Amino acid sequence: MSYVAPWVGVTALAVTLSWLGVRDVVRATVSERAAPPPIAGPVIRASPSDGPTAGPTARPDERASAPRGNVRSYAVQGGQAAMSLDGGEVRLVSATPNPGFDTRVTQSRGRLRVDFRADRRTSSIIASWRGHEPTIKVYEY
Repeated sequence: MSYVAPWVGVTALAVTLSWLGVRDVVRATVSERAAPPPIAGPVIRASPSDGPTAGPTARPDERASAPRGNVRSYAVQGGQAAMSLDGGEVRLVSATPNPGFDTRVTQSRGRLRVDFRADRRTSSIIASWRGHEPTIKVYEY
């Protein structure tokens, strides 16, 4: 019994140290598989010193700032986005990042994507409508 207790303690310590060494690699590998493909687009930065008030707001198209139709708001960990669903299309009304997050907006024909990015977190709101009614999906990774 006098050898079992120290052996259990040393083994538990070794397993803990091993896990601390590989957990970031495992987390990064799992996140890479679950993440949507990277995109390019304008980046709007929020200052880390922004208090509880919201950071800058993305308005990629002045016509989109006059919402028509059905306006829906999506709150995610990285911020909040409002989108107007009108005539089978989706338009961005606003995208406001939370403190510490950047906002990247990408729009192509039949698709709108808003990413709120921080060092190790990303929240994505993806709207698509080409050839079908608009669908909006939210991803946290």
